[in-house]
Amino acid sequence: MDDDTIEKYYKAGNILATALKKAKEKVKPGVKLIEITQLIEDELIRKKGYSPAFPLNIGINEITAHYACPPGDMTAFPEEGVVKLDAGVHIEGYTTDMAVSVGYGTDKYQVLIEAAEAGLETAIKTIKAGVRVKEVGIAVEHTIRSFGVRPISNLSGHLMTQFQLHAGVSVPNVRVENASSSYRFREGDIFALEPFTTYESAAGYVKNGKEICIYSLIKRKTRNMPSQVTRLINRIWGERRTLPFSFRWYSQLPQAILNRLESQKILHGYPVLIEASLQPVAQAEKTILVQRDGCEIITEE
Repeated sequence: MDDDTIEKYYKAGNILATALKKAKEKVKPGVKLIEITQLIEDELIRKKGYSPAFPLNIGINEITAHYACPPGDMTAFPEEGVVKLDAGVHIEGYTTDMAVSVGYGTDKYQVLIEAAEAGLETAIKTIKAGVRVKEVGIAVEHTIRSFGVRPISNLSGHLMTQFQLHAGVSVPNVRVENASSSYRFREGDIFALEPFTTYESAAGYVKNGKEICIYSLIKRKTRNMPSQVTRLINRIWGERRTLPFSFRWYSQLPQAILNRLESQKILHGYPVLIEASLQPVAQAEKTILVQRDGCEIITEE
């Protein structure tokens, strides 16, 4: 990568880290999720002149990923819980991704948060150019289990490239043998690393919920669609390419149109992910730049 591209990543990472630090302090019982969402997406990202890489994900307890406020959402934080705030910032498609967890109302979630953060630290210390992906999974799982909790087995970190949030290589948080596991990190790679943790008694994996709050475009060409739908698709593509979005940012389309767009492989929906045994989950995530002798954290103030 050239210096200009690297500068874009670090600038996006700084904006993101600052936004999440400020928003984390606002998570309290009774506060509406849309208030935190508007704070991050609008006040701390857009008004600074930047763009969200995807809608803010807010996961409460067993809700692990992909819940973002839909249009008209009035949900509020419960009296106690562990909340995941997962956000991204992009500059010209160069994307950073970061998440923090907040436990409140009780101390019982603290071990999950500490284990996730320790697993993330282990991943960062393990990665350098030439290291295989599966070595990271082994190390992260060992660290997390040393806290007496377990990692979520079917969620992973991911390679990111311009306008591609998930660019084909995953970084597991457990020991695995799959298509990505033999990949060796390369100098200049940009990865989001994100361990998720839950209690030892939990199922330890996520399943799809029924709700879809987040979408992305696969392509822009539509067939036999009303002109206003085609215009909306062209607008979204022009602004985001394949980066995820919420219809809260645009005009909500009828479900029948959404179904047609999905069947034509134009639109992809991301179901809300829920821990399979409905146990609480914590998350820690940062974006890193792989270097010859280690890696650098991009998402820092």
